[in-house]
Amino acid sequence: MLARLLLIVQSVLVLAALVCASDKTYRLRGAIVANNVLGDVSELATRASAVVNGGEHRGYIQKDGSFVVENLTLGDWLLEIQSADYAFPKLHVRIATNDEGRASVAARYVQIGSEWSEDAPVLAYPLKIEASAKYDFFTPRQGFSIITMFSNPYMLMVGASLAAIFIMPKLQANLDPEALKELQEK
Repeated sequence: MLARLLLIVQSVLVLAALVCASDKTYRLRGAIVANNVLGDVSELATRASAVVNGGEHRGYIQKDGSFVVENLTLGDWLLEIQSADYAFPKLHVRIATNDEGRASVAARYVQIGSEWSEDAPVLAYPLKIEASAKYDFFTPRQGFSIITMFSNPYMLMVGASLAAIFIMPKLQANLDPEALKELQEK
């Protein structure tokens, strides 16, 4: 009985310690801003999202272009705007506390594959992100070209076969009768 009571007290203390030890979480706010690449921000609303560290946390883009990513702890994060139609720059976001205990956000543009540098200028908070390019998945169809048609490997094989069909009888006609008889016997 006493062992059960101790076990219950111990488990309550462990749960209380876990609840008290949980880190305070923060929100990351920002907005997508229209520019010459992306004229209307509202077209992104259903097809884009703000993703932190490759999907650990996600915020959805609203009709006005704003987004909020919840439950971020202190530390360094990689913020990406995922869109099927537009390319956006990636941001290194550092959430830290100052001497007064208030959280501060420092965001910098980052190149994938390079070190996160403190030399880049810090962006204003809440973040304002502009599209850098529009993806173009379609290429215009090429027009008809006789050169392209005859450079096709299948057409080259057909041409070689036709040449063999028309040239071989002429070659056989020029052979002497003994060589022709020997060729027919084989």
